[in-house]
Amino acid sequence: MKRRVWLALVLIFVACPVWAASPEDDWKAVVALDAGPQRQSRTAEEARDAAQGHLALQERTLRAFLAAYPADPHAFEARLRLSRALQIRADMTANEALRSEGKRLLEEAARTATPAQMPEVDFARITAYMRALGQSSRGERTELLAMARAFRAKHPGDRRVAALLVEVAALFDTDPKTKLALLEDAQPLAKGDELKGRIADDLRRTSLFGKTFALSGPTLQGKAANIDDLRGAPVLVIFFADFSPPSTTVLEAVLDAVAELPKGSVRLLGVSLDAQRSDTAAVVRKLGIAWPVIFDGKGWESPAVRSLGVNTLPTVWLVDAAGRLRSLNAQQGTASLVRQLRE
Repeated sequence: MKRRVWLALVLIFVACPVWAASPEDDWKAVVALDAGPQRQSRTAEEARDAAQGHLALQERTLRAFLAAYPADPHAFEARLRLSRALQIRADMTANEALRSEGKRLLEEAARTATPAQMPEVDFARITAYMRALGQSSRGERTELLAMARAFRAKHPGDRRVAALLVEVAALFDTDPKTKLALLEDAQPLAKGDELKGRIADDLRRTSLFGKTFALSGPTLQGKAANIDDLRGAPVLVIFFADFSPPSTTVLEAVLDAVAELPKGSVRLLGVSLDAQRSDTAAVVRKLGIAWPVIFDGKGWESPAVRSLGVNTLPTVWLVDAAGRLRSLNAQQGTASLVRQLRE
């Protein structure tokens, strides 16, 4: 059904720039696009193309709605949505004209917002700041933390506070104390099983920082692997899956980083979340992976994953020579992190 709706919307917005339906029907069409691209992407490039195409469709839809119904009660939200779509497109294409228009729309919304609408403006400002962070500096993370805490203080009953704190916590993998505080603040505010489950996972994972942990299982290569057997040198633990397009990109980046280091500087251990052995085997073959890859075909339900609170792919950990978890996010600056452990 979703596929048919998606195709219908594409035909409507490409072929018919003037809308004939009612404002409510047209707004439903806007909201329907929140489902995102409906085609499956097998590569990071395909996923990026699909995302760009969908954002362009959202932009056309929102512009058409605002042109047709400038005074509609949904117009305020439409402007915020258009601002978001433009800024995301700007981030993906480095188009400064789109970025400037997106910022202008947001500030116009702020000037006309009622007190009841100000939480939407404040939240839009925070999310825009988060999207622009990229590989954030310590100062930028501190600024974002202050914004999130200010939002909570100003809008304590807002339904998005818990999720916001969790998203900010994700940027503090190198500061487990702050990460833990944010997650503990979010936990009693969380609504919904999905968010509660994510917080539980994040707390479990964060609690492992600086400690040894158990990780073992059968490997794709037909043997048994145990992280304890790799002690004596730093270890990169890479959680990945063929169904996660970014996994291949990160695996390639990690392999490039390891190639920069003196031979024997670091050991590697993979954990696959694929359900089919052939999928993992294809990745291993493509990248020439020779190190052990734990595979049990249980995906997200694998004991090797659930016990560690891993809930995002790809995930890269760095373990020191004594088996203690020293980085929850070693995807960036991998070679530098390894060198620091060896100094």
